[in-house]
Amino acid sequence: MDINHSTGENVITSTKGYMWFLSLNIIYCFWLLLRSADRSDIDTPPLTLQLLCGGIIILSIINLIITLKIKKNINDGFYHRVLPYVVLTFGLLWSTLVLNFTLYYQNQLMALMLTVSVLLPATITFYISGRLLLLFSVPLILSLMYVEFFVLEKFSVAQFCGVIIMLLVIYSARYILLEWYQRVQRSEYQKNLLIKKLVQQAHYDALTGLFNRLSLTRFFEECVNDLAGNKKKLFMIVMDIDYFKQYNDIYGHVAGDKCLIKVSRCIEQSLRKETDSAFRFGGEEFVVLTVCDSISQAKAISQRIQQNIAHANISHKGSAISSTLTISQGIAQWREGMTLEALVEQADKELYNAKKSGRNRVCY
Repeated sequence: MDINHSTGENVITSTKGYMWFLSLNIIYCFWLLLRSADRSDIDTPPLTLQLLCGGIIILSIINLIITLKIKKNINDGFYHRVLPYVVLTFGLLWSTLVLNFTLYYQNQLMALMLTVSVLLPATITFYISGRLLLLFSVPLILSLMYVEFFVLEKFSVAQFCGVIIMLLVIYSARYILLEWYQRVQRSEYQKNLLIKKLVQQAHYDALTGLFNRLSLTRFFEECVNDLAGNKKKLFMIVMDIDYFKQYNDIYGHVAGDKCLIKVSRCIEQSLRKETDSAFRFGGEEFVVLTVCDSISQAKAISQRIQQNIAHANISHKGSAISSTLTISQGIAQWREGMTLEALVEQADKELYNAKKSGRNRVCY
């Protein structure tokens, strides 16, 4: 699972990557201890070196356990805040270990190889956060420089160049990995935008932003399932803008589209968020599915829609019944076993009755 911090700073690429880094710490320390134990030509490593290896192993195991337990919530909380200090502690332990390793074995090349072996997995793990990588790597580099100039009291151009090359490799690898990560993130972002756009097109009407006709089936089935063992009732309100053809003829199709958007907002403002859903059924026709206790609640929704449209005061010179835009509505109640098509047909009959009765009214 990705560990995405809100700050974008103290980030580990993944919990698996971090656990891999901790596991390598344990493996390297065991290897150092076993390497000495298997060789008869050298003495047993000093207690300091053994204690340092043991400390790294214990700290790694503790962090492995913590990571396994809280990996789903690792973005937040105390562990996230102390993570830089944990990484710095690892860096200090390894730098001290490298220093003691060099003094004991008198082999600076071996210490350099050990440092590279530790820094490479750290780079892979902490490449997103330059801060974490710096906290881990700086103590190691300083320990190498300290041995070179102060302990061994000699200066080797080859050794110095080796340290510089190692630094360049580590940090250039970090920037390459970071660039790859950013490309993946951009690609993922674009993919998510495309998915969101496709979902929007699949479920929503492009003009009004209401659910489209294809979504009506899914919502209807969900409402019917929710009614099982429930005393509430499902109603469908079908509504049609009165004389909308004349509106388009007088004001034009661009104004007609703006009118549909205004009507859609009036419908949305009239609904209850938890129990009502609005759909553009086609053309100037809209549908509302509502779960109510009684027909009176469904009628109240229809009346609110009419009132909000009246308050919108949309001029309509082509209407034969009003100087402003009006709508006609038909309400049908779902009965046990009734299909969506049957419910739409019943609501359409009531809408026809509303138009036949003079429009700008609700029939049930």
